[in-house]
Amino acid sequence: MSDERDGGGRVMSGEMSWIAACWLLGFGAVNAVLYAVWWLRTRDERKFLRGVRTTDVDPIQAAWWLGAAWEGASPQQENYAAEVAVSLLIVAEDAEIDQAGRITVPLGRLGSQRDPVLAALVTLLRRHKGATVNELLTDPVFQRFRTALEARRTPLRQRFGFYRVPALTAAFVTAFGMSLHAMLLRCPVPGLPDRDPGWWTMAWIPVWAALAALAAVWPVELSRPWPRFTRRCRAVVTEALSDRSPHLRYRVYISASEPSDRRPPEDTATSRAAADTSDRRPSPYDALDEDLDRGLATHADAHHDGTGGGDLGGGD
Repeated sequence: MSDERDGGGRVMSGEMSWIAACWLLGFGAVNAVLYAVWWLRTRDERKFLRGVRTTDVDPIQAAWWLGAAWEGASPQQENYAAEVAVSLLIVAEDAEIDQAGRITVPLGRLGSQRDPVLAALVTLLRRHKGATVNELLTDPVFQRFRTALEARRTPLRQRFGFYRVPALTAAFVTAFGMSLHAMLLRCPVPGLPDRDPGWWTMAWIPVWAALAALAAVWPVELSRPWPRFTRRCRAVVTEALSDRSPHLRYRVYISASEPSDRRPPEDTATSRAAADTSDRRPSPYDALDEDLDRGLATHADAHHDGTGGGDLGGGD
């Protein structure tokens, strides 16, 4: 009687192995198809990344990919690329920016920019007597600059793609289907002394958890792809703008703000106290904003007494 049970157990174990192998092969096939789709869709992107691996990344192109100065920003944002282009021009002393965020080309300055984006920017700023970053991005007269800027956009997707959900769905179908298949064939759950197939109504859950952990290797759809390239771009922009002062960063930020959010420097403290900031774009330079308020107040008092002089942010 014991031998019969052992023999039956070996037969049932063989059936269970066959069931598990078939369903797990199906799960692997789904992931293989997903990988093949990803490989084909990113072929051009991987070619681009291989091409820039041994060359210097352009700061404007890097800014396109970063999307903003802070970590976690959405990539491929035109605003930040324009801000970095303007900052590069000012750092090179081919342009100036005042406290209100207006960018101008100094008189007699011909400019030495060979970069098509910066060269177009110098020409248009001189022709139209200056502009803000917001005007550069919205005014039709600066379309030439926007066209040159768009040409430097990195040929990379903004999000990783729709892969994790299909993989997690395949994990669920595999675990549940395998358990249901084994229960219909009355296979016992391996490792349990009780040979009741009804245990599969609960045993499929840890199987699904194990397969779901494997499916989680796929990044979520909204995640930013190519993290190594992101780190490289951030290092490139940081190095290119290493000579940019905090005051210059603040002025460029003000220049890129909407006109309704741009506050006159002489009334900065009063306007901030009275304004509703719920609709204002969050600034990474709030601490610097407070310092500027104190500096502007000191400057105004000194000028009124006839003892002060010069621009607070002079030299930016």
